[in-house]
Amino acid sequence: MLQPTIRRGAQAVVAQCVTALPVMALSVLSWLRAERVTDDRGSDSSEKAFMVILAIALGGAVSAAAIAFVASKTSLFQ
Repeated sequence: MLQPTIRRGAQAVVAQCVTALPVMALSVLSWLRAERVTDDRGSDSSEKAFMVILAIALGGAVSAAAIAFVASKTSLFQ
């Protein structure tokens, strides 16, 4: 009775190895490509300013939602 379980376990290990090898190869290739960056899009100051403004706005929205949630839950106990 243990034979099918062992066979399924071995198949799972083989499937994981078959999946992991291309992923590792792609990560090594992308790491090697990063040594010679040809496109530097992140250095534009207006783009960085937009990202900062977007992060502040998103943080404010999340904070407002959290405050409203806590206020609604605490009002249940009053």
